[in-house]
Amino acid sequence: MSQAIFHQSSNRPLFINFELYTDGDADFKRELIYSIIDNLKEVQVSLLEAMKNNKLEIFEKTCHKIKPTLILLDDNELLHTIQSIKMKFANHQNEELVTDFGLTCMQIILSLEKEL
Repeated sequence: MSQAIFHQSSNRPLFINFELYTDGDADFKRELIYSIIDNLKEVQVSLLEAMKNNKLEIFEKTCHKIKPTLILLDDNELLHTIQSIKMKFANHQNEELVTDFGLTCMQIILSLEKEL
């Protein structure tokens, strides 16, 4: 991945109001951010595993498991990409979507890390 993409991706807006969930507790905010990052990494790995084994259920189970994170993030692009992957998985039309998904997750992670 080029440096330009990393630089551009670090400016991705977040749609989560941390104050609403942490009530100003900096330690809890940090824990929440690390948890969200872990969940995003987990769903990325599950997608690769699902593609390798041609089993969409792997990805779907992880998406269900991290549903609270997806709701917290309230990121329409991320949610749309997940839905597109699920719809196109059976037709093996998702290689570009996987790349987009990975980039979107990385952009969100970089923006979250700026909040630490």
